[in-house]
Amino acid sequence: MPAHAQSSDGKRLNVTPYLGVDQVVTGPIKGEGDVLTYTNVTAGVTAEVKSRRVEAVVDLQYNHSFGWGSQTSDQDVISGVAHANVNLAPGLSLMSGGLATRVRTDGLSGASTQRDSFSSQVWSGYVGPSYTTQFGDFNVNGSYRLGYTRVDDSVNQNFGGLQSNGAFADSWTHSLLGSVGFAPNTVLPGIGLTASAGYDREEASQLDQRFEDLWGRVDATVPVSPTLALVGGVGYEKIEISQRSPELDANGMPLVRNGRYVTDKSSPRALIYNFDDIIWDAGVLWRPSRRTTLQARVGERYGGMTYQGSFLWQGRDSSVAIVVFDGIDSFGRMINADVAALSGSSFDVARNPFTGDITGCAFSTTGGGQCFNDALSGITDANFRYRGVSAQYSLRRGPWGWGLGGGYSQRKFITPNGQTVLIRGSRDENWYGNASVNYAISSSDSIDLVTYINYFDASGDRLDVLNYGAFTSYYKNLSRRLAASASLGLDGVKADDFDTIISAMGQVGLRYSF
Repeated sequence: MPAHAQSSDGKRLNVTPYLGVDQVVTGPIKGEGDVLTYTNVTAGVTAEVKSRRVEAVVDLQYNHSFGWGSQTSDQDVISGVAHANVNLAPGLSLMSGGLATRVRTDGLSGASTQRDSFSSQVWSGYVGPSYTTQFGDFNVNGSYRLGYTRVDDSVNQNFGGLQSNGAFADSWTHSLLGSVGFAPNTVLPGIGLTASAGYDREEASQLDQRFEDLWGRVDATVPVSPTLALVGGVGYEKIEISQRSPELDANGMPLVRNGRYVTDKSSPRALIYNFDDIIWDAGVLWRPSRRTTLQARVGERYGGMTYQGSFLWQGRDSSVAIVVFDGIDSFGRMINADVAALSGSSFDVARNPFTGDITGCAFSTTGGGQCFNDALSGITDANFRYRGVSAQYSLRRGPWGWGLGGGYSQRKFITPNGQTVLIRGSRDENWYGNASVNYAISSSDSIDLVTYINYFDASGDRLDVLNYGAFTSYYKNLSRRLAASASLGLDGVKADDFDTIISAMGQVGLRYSF
């Protein structure tokens, strides 16, 4: 039985550990493939904790699949998201979070994992303090985040004659940020100023790659009406990316072991990217209400023009977030930042009932939801210029719950000069969309529907991949502790020079909650 309590002062504790068993069958209705049957045994926990000092959300599940017959091997899947914020003292808090999920490594980047696909386990987590206070009219903020990301068994298979290339292994990230400033019409009439500085560092095991970003800037806010202000800033930034060379074989080709380059420890560290210049941007800030914020900026950074913006709206039982982004990133920093962006007191995490995987997004009506599709598509060990747009909408009203997420991104790879080029091609593009709807028919019956689509346009001789699908599930509480479920779904994959494969899936199961 779930441990559930809520006091009159708003404190909430809801912890539900559970065990489950379900039977799954999948088979192709178009294209080649085998009919696969397997039994899943799951153990998991969902938890929401909210008090004066602690706010935490956890959705974690372990799934072991027993395959039926020689065509279906056993599998283990760990998936979930977590976020926690602990108030240690006035103004001082400790934040942490994590993500566990799977990705495909058979060449079908961005496609859903299936029983007959090679897959890898992805882990990412962070922890760090945050401090905010006020000295008179001055606002002071500071934070530090330590992050770690790992991809286990990420071996790029020879798929359709494609050659292996280096894959992400693991990395540590450090992010330090501080600022001090004052609001308009406090210290100076008609203007607000903020001075800020930051330092970011990533150390990746693949080729001993190192990323360092040191910056400082001053930003101004000039109100022109009660809801509109002009904003802008100027500063200095220095970015360096360096790595060692791979060991070469007798033919002068990089050595690859277990899907990853073998680092030549004796090689000198080569600087593959160096940016050192003034940065600036200017734009507008619109706040028509405390629920709505729109910001748009244009400026110069990374040796060219940049465009960034955001629209945030927070309703009583819904939220909207749209972000336009432009930066220098890597898989390790990007997925860790996505995990750190999770916040709020509750999430709706849609899981694939046939594989146990997270379908792509964690939706939150209190804001702070996040989609991970983009970061998990086309995982690479390279740094890249990362530009695009992402959007998310979440609603929970009465018996209904809605979640929509989508976006587009472009990754332009930063390749080393004077070394063997380790990335084939120059840029990848990715389009993705997720939608989920759930409806509580009664206190004991509910139904949900999830749809997804992802198109990964790869550079070089890698595959362009389109993946799409949908599934619906029906849940029935048989008693206070025992629930039954039944699911039906379709999943389609189309890759260059390969026939489309569409699979049908069915599932029935039982879950016991403690």
